[in-house]
Amino acid sequence: MKIRFRLFAPFALLPLMACHSGGVDYPDLLPTQQILAEPTLPDHSGNAATTPDQETADAMARADSLRRKAESLSTPVIEPGTRARMQDAVAN
Repeated sequence: MKIRFRLFAPFALLPLMACHSGGVDYPDLLPTQQILAEPTLPDHSGNAATTPDQETADAMARADSLRRKAESLSTPVIEPGTRARMQDAVAN
């Protein structure tokens, strides 16, 4: 019985060792008033605070431009003539 205890005692202490923080500090807690406050835009938000509709329109125009660019890049990597020669070479 003592042998079993000696073998399993270190494993029984593992959960207690996991609770030790190892010198790591916890982050500071925020006051409740700050957590519940209405969000504010940061200073670097620029025009988004004054003209949100214009910013949305600019973002949508940029997204459309990127979609058109992506569509123009969706051509085959291997040209049809080259692909036909490759398939003929593999078939023979």
